[in-house]
Amino acid sequence: MNSNTSIGAYLNPDEIQDVQARLLNILSEEILRYTGYESSSVPVETAQSLLESMLYCITAYLNTLPDPYAALRTRDLQQIFYSGLELIKQYVQESGSLLKKAKQTRVETDLIAYNHTIDSEIALLLKGYDPRFQAQNTTALSTVANISYPLFKDDLSVTGILYIRNYLKELIEENEFCAGYGKNYIRALLLTHGVRHHLDYRDMQVNIKELILEQDTAKKG
Repeated sequence: MNSNTSIGAYLNPDEIQDVQARLLNILSEEILRYTGYESSSVPVETAQSLLESMLYCITAYLNTLPDPYAALRTRDLQQIFYSGLELIKQYVQESGSLLKKAKQTRVETDLIAYNHTIDSEIALLLKGYDPRFQAQNTTALSTVANISYPLFKDDLSVTGILYIRNYLKELIEENEFCAGYGKNYIRALLLTHGVRHHLDYRDMQVNIKELILEQDTAKKG
């Protein structure tokens, strides 16, 4: 079960109706909280976004359980939502720690996309992240569109903080892999790649680990 899986996939039609009714009750409370208890009415688009945020939190929490189906059938849905909300908040804190580690393990390079991602982009995404009302998002645009540096292996099946958390974990692994190669070696690879494609290598959106692996494969060939 991933973050984009419908919880309805684990329920029969009667159970789905029951869950939908409980979700609407929780949504009513979230709308009041969203408006500062000044109104019980919001535009349809806002209500849809709030519902998606709730489902994101619920699904994230269910992912941590051995039997999500049993939890949906036997546990209070509001408590599941609150548990999911707390989990998402923990992931935000964890991502902040992961960002620090990514900076500590960073590759010394003039690659602008890489440095910009580590120095500012992810921090801005974390700063603007709203775990309660927009857990499924990071900004008005998609998370991926706001991260310049491409990973060697990027999990696009998740969104929001789950994507950022996964991204940082993979980036740290790639940093540690690249640490086995010298700064000048990596710079030469980037420079050669830039010349081949008639580009200033500093402006390229290319993955460093991928270039290293391609070069290693070429040597073996």
